[in-house]
Amino acid sequence: MTVRTEQPDLSTFTLPEEISHLAGQLNDADAHGAMPVKRWADVYGEVAEPLIDAVVTASEAGVAIVENPDLEADEAEINADTVWNLKMEKAPGAFDLDRRIEVLDFTGIRRQILYPDIAAITTFALYNKAHDRNVFRSITGDRRGYALRLMDIYNGWCGEVSRSYDRLRPAALLVGDTPEEMISKADKLVKSGVRAVMLAGDELPGGVSPASNLLDPMWATLAEAKCPVLMHISVSENFLKTLEWRNAPAFEGWMAGAEFSLDPWTMTSVHLPVQNYLATMILGGVFDRHPDLMFGASEFTGHWVGPMAENMDRFYGSTPFPTAQGFTKLQLRPSEYVSRNVRITCFHFEDVGTYIDRYGFEDVFCYASDYPHHEGGRDPMNSFVRSLSGKGAGTLQKFFVDNGGALLAD
Repeated sequence: MTVRTEQPDLSTFTLPEEISHLAGQLNDADAHGAMPVKRWADVYGEVAEPLIDAVVTASEAGVAIVENPDLEADEAEINADTVWNLKMEKAPGAFDLDRRIEVLDFTGIRRQILYPDIAAITTFALYNKAHDRNVFRSITGDRRGYALRLMDIYNGWCGEVSRSYDRLRPAALLVGDTPEEMISKADKLVKSGVRAVMLAGDELPGGVSPASNLLDPMWATLAEAKCPVLMHISVSENFLKTLEWRNAPAFEGWMAGAEFSLDPWTMTSVHLPVQNYLATMILGGVFDRHPDLMFGASEFTGHWVGPMAENMDRFYGSTPFPTAQGFTKLQLRPSEYVSRNVRITCFHFEDVGTYIDRYGFEDVFCYASDYPHHEGGRDPMNSFVRSLSGKGAGTLQKFFVDNGGALLAD
């Protein structure tokens, strides 16, 4: 007797039943390009050679990750197996953006944020660790200046892609030494067509607090352009080195008082830089002065959002000590700015439903695939649907469509 085993049809992909009616409307608030190292020169030219050599050497020594170093072509078939199971450079549409659009169509995605690929991630790491000669030690001379040069090239690519593909929103890297430089760079990026910018969560923007009024022209430019301010997990070791975060008018007059390691300490503290940055912006009145500015954060987990909001509400305006500020200057409660101006993506293994049960904020959390990185898992849509079990169609609509859409505006 011959037993016939029916093979699954991989040529089509079916969304989870609970969100099948949202096909073509979903927004993906965290994905990446994955250009293989042999193709970095396509974007960066010969200037990338020192970085390529350093990264490949570090990878061979086991202190950096370069997967598939000999891969050159984006040619994997687009089907229900490859899309979710092939990772990094091998994934379909990893770096051929025409094919990435086909992957979006295949999986029902309307728009997608593209955070930096490994080339830009390592460039950002070099910028962050330029003072540490043990990091990419073969790169000598003005290491920080070299990193900034590579960033400029990457940002030029972001503008080009943004102009050519409305459905893909690469996040340009916005760093600077002075408020004037930050303002100028933001203006230049917006004029180039960039629709999203990524800030360094552990670094004072332009050397001043994010709440400083000196940065208001930058926030205004980004808000007017519907260009969200984004943060993504990365090398973040600097934010505790200074108290300049609190040097802003809103805080005066009060009584004195790699991408990343997977070790447990890092994973349980990884949210601290973005929590600090965001709380500084909220309590410093940035979203009062710029109500249309949107802030997004990815891969910092989501467990901290509710407690942070609760903590800000608890203490803001409740101090028994004398202050020249008066009782409060914010127009809303701090938690209301979280709901209105902040969007957060979580890892696929987080129980987002429990976060919402405990603290609310169903307007804040949004879908992310992390495509084609390993951390995105192999079944993110179903994972998130399961975590939101029992929440109803309205919550699913917000999570998979509306909330991420606030970062991917028309």
